[in-house]
Amino acid sequence: MLPTPHGSPTPPRPAARPDPVAVIARFVAELEDHAERAASAARDGRAVDALRAAGAMQMLLHAQAGTLRDALAAAQSKRVPLETRLAVRKALDGALAPLGRSVRALEAQAKARQARQAAIGAALRAAATTPARSYAALGRMAGAKRVAVTA
Repeated sequence: MLPTPHGSPTPPRPAARPDPVAVIARFVAELEDHAERAASAARDGRAVDALRAAGAMQMLLHAQAGTLRDALAAAQSKRVPLETRLAVRKALDGALAPLGRSVRALEAQAKARQARQAAIGAALRAAATTPARSYAALGRMAGAKRVAVTA
């Protein structure tokens, strides 16, 4: 038999909650960094890099979802001091507007690029589906004045 410790184990202390304002500020800073990388890659025509930066934005959001939920709940909870709630709301108001602008700029760039690609595709399809030339048109192109086609 293994010896047992003589004291009762100490109960685990609840984990200290991170400062919600710092959580939001750090998240927004990282997300803006990824958004800027995506925008610059899209401007330079590096689609793969833009896609990777957009994927990094999604991964960051997924990884921080629980922590962000807690930070946002702090803005609404009556258990959190009023000063903290106001600070969280102020951080959200100050951070979401620029972030929204950068995301809308990315969306506009993506839509413009998609419209350009669609126009190129339509032009290529139109060029590929030109009607077959008739024998008369072929004859005129060859220099003949009239070509009679009999069946």
